[in-house]
Order: sequence, then structure tokens, then C-alpha cells
Amino acid sequence: MRRWTIGMLALLAGCGQADEPDALVNLSQDDPILPLPSPTPETLVTIPTRFVGTWDSDGAACAADPAGANRLVVAANAMRIGDRGVPVRGITLADAGAVDIDTVGDRSGITEQHRYRLALGQGGTLDMNGDAGPVRRVRCDAPAGAEAAARNAIALNLAPDGLQTVAGASSRALPFGTPSEVVLRVVEAATQTLPERSRNADCGEGPLDIATYPKIAVYFQEGRFVGWSARGRGLTTMSGVGIGAKRATVDSSIDAPVEETSLGREFSSGGLSGTYDAKDNVTALWAGSTCIAR
Repeated sequence: MRRWTIGMLALLAGCGQADEPDALVNLSQDDPILPLPSPTPETLVTIPTRFVGTWDSDGAACAADPAGANRLVVAANAMRIGDRGVPVRGITLADAGAVDIDTVGDRSGITEQHRYRLALGQGGTLDMNGDAGPVRRVRCDAPAGAEAAARNAIALNLAPDGLQTVAGASSRALPFGTPSEVVLRVVEAATQTLPERSRNADCGEGPLDIATYPKIAVYFQEGRFVGWSARGRGLTTMSGVGIGAKRATVDSSIDAPVEETSLGREFSSGGLSGTYDAKDNVTALWAGSTCIAR
């Protein structure tokens, strides 16, 4: 009897251990935090127009007829290297205005996949990095490249709450709060230039990151678009308000009373601000957070 009792107790103990529920997990303490997924690179339909054109190793190679093996021809959705067409299958934006071109082709019955990174270098040169390593090319057709850019140009317009773009019959709003990488890509495409980057840590509203283009400076805070300031003539609002515009143009589109401030004859209305000179010409124009010293 004693042996039977001990056996039953052991059996019951074993069953209790097998059926014992798992310990509760405390999700609020000491739980590992998984990293956020990396953003998916922005895909493009066509190769940006700043890369479109004919390129070669130097001026003499550009003038050679027939073209040599280093000739590179970039179209909106195709490339040619030497005498070989390169079928483009994917285009994605990369860092600092570069693009990655993915190609898939067939050579002698063998499928070949390659990736080429295109980036603009100093003096308008083209840096291409592929299977053969980095190479540098010079533009052979500056006029043709400019015409291609003009045909596909994106018009950039200023707005009190951000920026607007117009391409053909379509338009796009870039309001304040838009992620910085989106705004940078659009402005680069519209201006066909890369910005100078800087940071102003002495702003009352917090440090601002600045991307300065020939005609506009764009301001970001914590990765978000927060402001812009016009630089010289060329960019205007949809109603024509820009640097050099007459006060009559401003008054016809917005109600903007003028006040004497430390900046001069300043006007402001609905988020849009600027200054006039003595002849009532707009001399400065900005919107959002720009850290203007007063």
C-alpha cells in the first residue's frame, strides 16, 4: 500500500508539472524593443532628367565617331553602355540625390542582373558605380540635356502652408509637416540642382536643418518640412507673389497690412511674410519656421 501511494504521488506530481501554465510575461518591463523597419526607398517611374543625356570619358571621346566603349547614353527609362543596350527594370532614389538603376538583360542565353548607381559630381560630371567599380563621365550634350530637363520640368510654387508643384496637368501639395526626404527629392527634381546642407542650432523654436538651393532655402526640424524662404527672383506663389513683385500684386491676392519692424517694411498674411523696399518691391519672402533674426 505504501509503495502504491508513493507511486501515485509521483505520478500526480509529474502531471502537475506538465500541465503547469507558463509564467506570465510582463510586457511593460524589460521587454526588448524591436527596431522600427527601415523606410522603403522611393521608387521612380523614370530616371531623373538631371542624368538624362550622353556622357563619355572626356571631350575627345565625346567628339569621337563612332563612339567608344566608354560612351554612356541615359534616357528616361533606358541606358546604353558602349554599343550595348541596358534594359532598365527598376529605379530607386538613393542618398544625396543619387539613383540606383536595376537592370535585367539576356546575353547569350544567360540572364544578367546589375545595379548601377548614378550621382552628379563636381562640375556637372556623372559618377557611375557598377560591377566594374566607380567611373566618372563628362556630359557630351549639355544643350540636349537641358532640353530634356525642360520637357520634363516640374514647376515649383511657393505657398503660405508649404510648397506646390505642377507637372503638366497634375499638381501636388507639399504642406509643412511633410517628411524631409520627400520634399528634398521634389525640390531637387524641380530645380535640377543639389542643395548645400547646413544647420542652425540657435533658433528659438529649436535647431533647424537647412537645404539651400539657388532660388530657395528649405527648412526642416526633426525630419519634417517646417519652412521656406525665397532667394532672389524666379519662384512665386500661384498668384505671382515673389521676390521683385510689386505691392499691387501682393495686395491683389492677399490682405497683407504693412508694419515697420526691425526687418523694415514688413507684411504678413495667412502664414506668408515678406518685406518691401522703398519702391514697394518685394525684397524678401518666407513662410513657416525660418529662424529670421530680428
